[in-house]
Amino acid sequence: MTSAVILVWRAIYLILFRGYISLSIFTMRLTLLFILLCFQVVAQKSAADTLKTGGIISTNYFGIPKDTSVYRIKMGDKLRIQSLNALEIIYPQGGNISVGNSPMTGGQASGAPAYLATVDLKGQIILPQVGRISVTGLTKAEVAAEIEKQYQPLINNPVFDIEIINRRIQVLGAVAKQGVITMEMEKITLGEVIAMSGGIDFTIADNTIKLIRTRSGMQQEISYDVRNLSDPAVANIPIFDGDYVFVPPSKSSLRVIKNQKFSSILQPIALTLNAIAILLGLYITISRN
Repeated sequence: MTSAVILVWRAIYLILFRGYISLSIFTMRLTLLFILLCFQVVAQKSAADTLKTGGIISTNYFGIPKDTSVYRIKMGDKLRIQSLNALEIIYPQGGNISVGNSPMTGGQASGAPAYLATVDLKGQIILPQVGRISVTGLTKAEVAAEIEKQYQPLINNPVFDIEIINRRIQVLGAVAKQGVITMEMEKITLGEVIAMSGGIDFTIADNTIKLIRTRSGMQQEISYDVRNLSDPAVANIPIFDGDYVFVPPSKSSLRVIKNQKFSSILQPIALTLNAIAILLGLYITISRN
């Protein structure tokens, strides 16, 4: 905007004090500069509008879409399997081992080592001592029961804990880091999801957060006011595998982007016409002399 003002004053100086440019050429240049100034003012006004919030959205906490389905193991899932007793029978060598490309790692629940197993294309996992076990279509509890059954001849009253560590959610829109978040923990909340995505970009965000959940082919959606994130009832909303969190950009921020693109197209055209007007004015002045 400052450069445009300088061009205006330069044009006024040329017409009033140097007499280089005819009145018609000056009028054309001034019109072009005025158009540029208008677009820049509109863009700045739209940018300022992005910081304003609309009316408060009524949030019905009891309308939160619930995850009523039980997660069932599928091909490609990664399982963290812990034996809570008789670990030495499963891992007789003690230290770190690798069986079927699944290394033993530290577990989260009790601090005991855990075995990582990936469900293969046959829907099976491979475990030490017992070999292959079919797990696709089973719940966590059913997988644990099946593993305990397989280890029954080796362990007295075997107890196993199962965790699924590759569940994912999508976060898109006006956040610092859009993308897919892997749920390494059993439970995660809306507030944690927003934090893991780098927080909301309030310069372009609207005043809503949308939670979209699809279960059994039915899509559920509910919107929350951004300002209600400070309310534990909203921040602690549980997020499940396959959920989609969307922070819509505001309409004014979209207008800013549109105006910037249009201005980037218009500005070189206006500058070119301005240069032509200067050359034409100089040509007319020289021809008259």
